[in-house]
Amino acid sequence: MKQRIIKALLEMNFNDGDQLPSVRALIDSLGTSSATVQAALRELEASGLICKIRGKGCFWGKAPKATRIPQIQEKGIEKLAKAFDRDFAQGFLNPSRPLPLSKELSTRYKVSSATLRKFLAEKVALGLLEKQGRHYHFKTGLYKKDISPLSEIIFVTRCNSWGGFKAESERELDFLRLIYKTAGRDHYKLTLLGFNEASGTLIDRSGMPCNLSEHPNAVGIILSTLLVQNARPLLYFFSNTKIPVAVWWEHPIDSVPRNFLRKDNWLFFNSTFGKQPGKEIGRYLLGLGVTEAAYFSPYHGSSWSRDRLAGIKESGLIVHPYVDDEFSSPWDYKEIARKRNEKFSVEILTRTLEKEKLKKLAEQAISFQAKNGKIIPWICANDEVAGIFMEMVDENELNLPQPDICPTFIAFDNSAESYLLRIPSYDFNTEALAEQMFYYIANPQAFDGIKKIHHILGNVVEK
Repeated sequence: MKQRIIKALLEMNFNDGDQLPSVRALIDSLGTSSATVQAALRELEASGLICKIRGKGCFWGKAPKATRIPQIQEKGIEKLAKAFDRDFAQGFLNPSRPLPLSKELSTRYKVSSATLRKFLAEKVALGLLEKQGRHYHFKTGLYKKDISPLSEIIFVTRCNSWGGFKAESERELDFLRLIYKTAGRDHYKLTLLGFNEASGTLIDRSGMPCNLSEHPNAVGIILSTLLVQNARPLLYFFSNTKIPVAVWWEHPIDSVPRNFLRKDNWLFFNSTFGKQPGKEIGRYLLGLGVTEAAYFSPYHGSSWSRDRLAGIKESGLIVHPYVDDEFSSPWDYKEIARKRNEKFSVEILTRTLEKEKLKKLAEQAISFQAKNGKIIPWICANDEVAGIFMEMVDENELNLPQPDICPTFIAFDNSAESYLLRIPSYDFNTEALAEQMFYYIANPQAFDGIKKIHHILGNVVEK
C-alpha cells in the first residue's frame, strides 16, 4: 500500500514548490491509514523528492523560500496556554480546588517561572483566577443573585409519562450522582424536572406539567440529552431564558441546533462524541510501543463508533476495523431483546444478540491474524464488548491459533466491568463534566472566547 501511495503521488505530475494534498485527504482518497501515508511521505522525503515544512505541510521538490511561506514558531506562552486549556478540559485543573504550586506547574509545562508568572497574572487580570497566599484559585461566583435562602438550579433529564426516571448506564447514574453531590457542596437547591419525549411535555417528578416561570429563584439550568432521540423540543422549552444553560450533549457534534450556538448564555458540553476518545486510545497504545491494533464495534451504525475509529487512525496507529453497522448503540440491542422471547431477561438476551455479531467479527480477525502470524491488541467499542470477548475466550468459543495466547483487550467507558476484568479502558471523565457545568453556571464569563461546544477530555485508566 505504501508503494501504491508513492506511485499515485508520482503520477500527479507536481511542479517544484507545489503543495501536496493533506494527510487527511490522502487517507480519504486512497482508503488507507495515517501510518501508511506517513511512511510513504517519509520515503519520498528521504529520497529528496519532497520536503516537509512544519505547520504548512509537504511540498514537491525543494522547500519554498522563507519569504513565500514563513516558518511560524509558537511562543512559549502560547504553548503554555494550550497545555493549560487541555489540563482544564481533562479535569486535571479542577475549578473547585487550588491550582498546583507554581514550581509544579513550571515543571509540568516546561516553562520558566517568569513565563508562568506572566501567564497567571494575565488570568488574574481577566478575572479568571485569584491569588491567595502561595496558591492560585479559579475565581467563581461572578454570576450570583442575592437570593435567600438558596439559589436554585433546574436539572432536567428524560422521563416517562408520570415523571419517573431510570438510569440506563453507569455513566448516566454517575452523572446524576455527581450533579446532586456538587449542588450540595456549593449550596444550591436542585430541582429535578423531566422531559417526556412521547408527549413533548416538561413535567415535575409527580407527573404534573410545569414551566420555568414557576422557578423565579433559578440561577442556572442543566440539561441532559442522553437517550433523548430528538433534543430540539427539550432545548426550546428554555430558549428564552436569560440565565446560564449548560447542556450535556449526547448526540453528534454537528447536530447541535445553530440558533442555540449563537446564544450568549448557552454552552454545550461533549465528552463521548468526536474523534478525541479514539485519538487518546491510539496515543496510549503508541506510548506502549504498539503500532498496530484491531477495532471491534457491533454499533458501527452510529457516528460515535465511526468517529472513534477515525480518531484511532489519526493517532498514527495502524488499525484493522471489524465492524457491523446494523445497529447504533447497546440500547438498540436492548430494544430488539424486549420484543423477542420472554423466557430470557432483557439483559441476557441483549448480550446473546451482541455475542452472535461479535463472534462473526472475531472469526474474520483471527483468520487475518493467523495468516500474518501475529497477535495484535483488540480495541473494543465499549467494556461490554471486551467482556463478551473474554467470556468467549474462557468458554473456548474463539478458534484462536494458539489457544493459550489470547489478544490484549482495551475498551471505552471505564465501567465496573473493566475493573472486574482488569482491562485498560477510556474514562469519559464524568466528574470533570459535572464540575465544569457548575463552574459555567456560577461564572459564565470564564468561558468567553471558548467555542460554544466545550469538549471534556478523558484518559485511559489502567487496571
